[in-house]
Amino acid sequence: MESRCYGCAVKFTLFKKEYGCKNCGRAFCNGCLSFSALVPRAGNTQQKVCKQCHTILTRGSSDNASKWSPPQNYKKRVAALEAKKNFNTSRSQGLTHKDQAIAERLARLRQENKPKSVPSQAEIEARLAALKDEVQGPIPSTQEMEDRLAALQGRVPPSHTVRPAHQAPDTRTQAQQTQDLLTQLTAEVAIDENCQPRASAASLQNDLNKGTARSQHTNSQGQASQSLEEEKYKLLAEAAVELQEENTRQERILALAKRLAVLKGQDPSRVTLQDYHLPDSDEDEETAIQRVMQQGPQAEEEELPWCCICNEDATLRCAGCDGDLYCARCFREGHDNFDLKEHQTSPYHPRRPCQEH
Repeated sequence: MESRCYGCAVKFTLFKKEYGCKNCGRAFCNGCLSFSALVPRAGNTQQKVCKQCHTILTRGSSDNASKWSPPQNYKKRVAALEAKKNFNTSRSQGLTHKDQAIAERLARLRQENKPKSVPSQAEIEARLAALKDEVQGPIPSTQEMEDRLAALQGRVPPSHTVRPAHQAPDTRTQAQQTQDLLTQLTAEVAIDENCQPRASAASLQNDLNKGTARSQHTNSQGQASQSLEEEKYKLLAEAAVELQEENTRQERILALAKRLAVLKGQDPSRVTLQDYHLPDSDEDEETAIQRVMQQGPQAEEEELPWCCICNEDATLRCAGCDGDLYCARCFREGHDNFDLKEHQTSPYHPRRPCQEH
């Protein structure tokens, strides 16, 4: 059993020290051992004794100290401790050694998980006042934080780097850029012509210097004129190539229109480019040809006189196949016995240019 005071049953700790009565020898705390009396065992000297011994020594009572019983509070605490110990012992009975170890660990964990002492209101107010009294420095700006981060990472701070100048995008077309270049070259040539040095009769050295400068100026002027002429020839060559491509394109479209007129039984000599809406120069050539074939000449549209399967000359029209045109071989191969009996056919004769009305 733990060491406790014989008078108030308080547990002895580091701050609650244990003292012994000089008369009866029992253990008491400082509060219960606050009486003084002459103790015969200590040579009739003044010593600290408990309350019971003080009463016996001062009043001369003949009662024996051994007959004195402890206080009721002490008896209740001792009974509670013994009941708790007996309860734990009864619970551990019937358990194996491992289960008892687990139960003991659980009890220790519950003891450790007990809430600690809650600080008082005065302590909370004192801590809050201390936090409010702390001096806070100025909050760094975003630029300062970026510079500190760059210094920690070993990089150049963003405030020390040179930002690139903004250049607006060039929205001019290629023709406008070429025209501006030609204008710039013309202006440079005009400036060079206006800045020719005048001849003077100073000295021979000046004449030599002027001659050298004149030769350099002539060379630079000749180079500028040559580059200007080359640029002009280049533009003329590109324009000639584009014009030739446009003419070739129109010739191909006209030839295609004439072939289409022949297939439709029309006179190809009467087909002209004015009968069609020519495509733009930026349009793809295949797209333009498809559009011309769909557009056709401004005449009555007729069906194409070839087989719908092999593109050979058609000889039959099948009424059971929505009026499709077939050659004799494809009609036999594309119809079974039932279709040959049920589908009605009629001979097909394409229209000739002479039959055009």
